[in-house]
This record gives sequence, C-alpha cells and structure tokens, in this order.
Amino acid sequence: MLCDLLKERILVFDGAMGTRLQQLGLPPGHPPEEWNLSHPEAVLAVHRSYVDSGSDVIQTNTFGGNRFRLGRHGLAEHLGEILESAVTIARQACHSGTLLAASVGPLGEFLEPFGDLKEEDALEAFREVVRVFAGIGVRLFHLETFSSLREALLALEAVEEVGGEAIVSFTFEPRGEDMVTLMGETPTKVAQGFRGKPHVILGANCGTGIREALKVFEAYAREHPGPFSAKPNAGIPRVDQGTVVYDETPEDFFTLAPRFFELNVRLIGGCCGTHEGHIAALRSARDLWRAGKSSSPGAEE
Repeated sequence: MLCDLLKERILVFDGAMGTRLQQLGLPPGHPPEEWNLSHPEAVLAVHRSYVDSGSDVIQTNTFGGNRFRLGRHGLAEHLGEILESAVTIARQACHSGTLLAASVGPLGEFLEPFGDLKEEDALEAFREVVRVFAGIGVRLFHLETFSSLREALLALEAVEEVGGEAIVSFTFEPRGEDMVTLMGETPTKVAQGFRGKPHVILGANCGTGIREALKVFEAYAREHPGPFSAKPNAGIPRVDQGTVVYDETPEDFFTLAPRFFELNVRLIGGCCGTHEGHIAALRSARDLWRAGKSSSPGAEE
C-alpha cells in the first residue's frame, strides 16, 4: 500500500495538468478531460514531462470527470470513455516503478442544505466514477481539491467500497489569520475528521502557493500523525496584461520542500501553475534530504 511505502521514503508527485494544457492550446472554459479523446498526444506529453523530471506518482487527467461537471458540456454520456482513455494515456507515460493515481475532484454541486444535491446522489455519482477506474485495474485514488469534509468522505466511501486506497486532499485559502475551505472548515477540523482512518493519506492541494500551504500542514501535524500529501500552486495567480501568472519558481519549491518533509509530508508535487521544473526541483530537494538522513545514525531512509 502507498501508505506503507511512504513510511519508508518520500515520493514525488506530478505537477499541474490544466494550466499545462492551456499552454498547449486548451481553450478557456473547455473541459481538460475532453482532451483525453481529442488531443491524447498533448495529455501524454504533459504526463511524460513529469515522469522524465522525477515524478514517482502521476495522476490521470480526470479531475472534472463526473456526470455533473461533464454534463455541463454535453459529455456525460462519454464519462466511461473519457475515464478509460485517461488511464490508457497515463499508463503510456509510466516507467516500471511509476505509480498511477486516479484523479477524482468534487462534483461541482453543493450538498444540501447549501445546495440541491442529496448525499445519496453524490455517493452514487462518486461510485460511478470509482467503479470505472476499479474495473480497469486502478486501485489508488487522489480525491483532490475538496472544500467540504462531508463530500470528501462520500468520495472516500466509494473508494473504500472497491477496496481502493485514497489520498484525500483539501483546498484552503487565507481568511484573516486562518486557512479555511470554502465551507469554512479549518485544517484542524479536517485533520480531526481523519484521525480514525490510518490508511488514508491526508493532503492539501491548490488554493495557495507553497508558502501559505505550510500553515495547513503545521495545523495538520498538530492533529494527525500523517503521512501527508502536498500539491501547492506555484503561488496565488495574478493577471498581468491579460495573462494569468504564477510567481513561485522551482527555486522556491526547492528551498521550502525540507520544511514540508519535517512536517511528515511524504508525497509532494505541484498544482496550478507548476511545470516540470518545479517537479525536478522537488526531486532534487527530496534526494538531498534523503542523502542527509541516510548519513545520520539511525536514519530511516
């Protein structure tokens, strides 16, 4: 299991998919998942760039691959085809030791009472996605960018029903002195919600850059033993002359990575705005950390 593997060593995750595809021509507002069908070579190129830069784990291009999000673009009936194509493409990029995770994002609808989505309907939608992946041999899932603890636990229930293993990542944003999800949940509350799930890898992704993300993992570490997964953005995006810009560099990721390792972050990559340079920097930081630990008496790595 990945959780057991992370007790032995730190692994490097991949970087952004959506912002990378936009650089390759993905039109604004177009679902990245559709490119698994129409532009598989572009998706494969992004995957390969991360594997070649040192990713130990990559994830499928399926963040919005559910009936609700795809339905907004008239693609709900192609859900199974899109998910299966994503796995086929990603597997082509994997080396012999590369692990593959299925990316599963929120449904894009609010649960009752904040919206119209019933819990049983949300669970069934997650089951629909998870069963496609499980049916073609995927057993590792990255439930990512969740802003509702309730919704994330429903997605996790679907994964557990097929005997899968999950990384569950939440997205936080600064609100005053605190970091909170869109639903107002703090990292402390989220971590407390996973105390009784020792085989779930708790994480955080997107939302902020690597500097702000440290606050999340500092709070996580006070409530949960880990191991944790981190996939921060390359900074908080800003618009410069009509172009979205992310300011945090690979050097920033290299410099700050050891602070994450100290907090028991054992799986580390990047989200929006990151590219293969950020992943290579994290790989270098991991290798230096491992070398330092292995030269210390009693080191685990």
